[in-house]
Amino acid sequence: MGQLRQLVKKSLEAALPEQAMLSRGRRLTSNHGAERPAQRAISLTFDDGPHPEFTPRLLDNLATADIKGTFFIVGEKAEQHPDIVKRIADEGHEIGNHTWTHSEPRATSTKMFRDEVARTSDLIFDLTGQTCRLTRPPKGELSPGRILALLKLRQTIVLWNRDTKDYRMESWLDMESWCRNFTPEHGDIVLMHDNHSFAATAAALAGTLPNMTDVKFCHVSDWLRNSRRHFTNSTKVSGGQS
Repeated sequence: MGQLRQLVKKSLEAALPEQAMLSRGRRLTSNHGAERPAQRAISLTFDDGPHPEFTPRLLDNLATADIKGTFFIVGEKAEQHPDIVKRIADEGHEIGNHTWTHSEPRATSTKMFRDEVARTSDLIFDLTGQTCRLTRPPKGELSPGRILALLKLRQTIVLWNRDTKDYRMESWLDMESWCRNFTPEHGDIVLMHDNHSFAATAAALAGTLPNMTDVKFCHVSDWLRNSRRHFTNSTKVSGGQS
């Protein structure tokens, strides 16, 4: 994100209720609401999947490293690969919403965006039995109408503060270099994509490099636990179709 977008993002976070938008973790609490001991904790997030080859490889590496992540899935891909979505949930990872088609934001109306989010959330519930309360808009682009639509759907808007820019990488060596130069800070939400192989490289390295050996990896929703108690009912968001 450029400096202007970063400024807009911070202004929105300050103006919206705490559970409405998140681009960086604020605190980390236990299941009982008590503050955990001071420790650097970060969230690894993966967009644009599930991919039939790269997502299973990523899941294998996350399991080996004993790391739980948050996957923002595209609905039409999830419909094509339901077993992968079920595996993501069964292995203890968190599933978020990345709309049905990941359409170009500037070519997508607010109504279409809202319907795609609702349709994807309903599919996630059908596949996993879990209510999805996290949405990451494609490219992180928002408008007043989309913010209002997500608030009405009781979705938390999840952005990020650390971008690997893995979509620009040309080999696993690029991701290895990024990981080795990464200095984790408490609350980081790291953006990656599981529709190519480089996220799997990062998962294989996470927790083994000297700069990450004392880092805790957590779900995005862990940052919101205290402020989301009214979002715990397991029901569908809607029945909307795009």
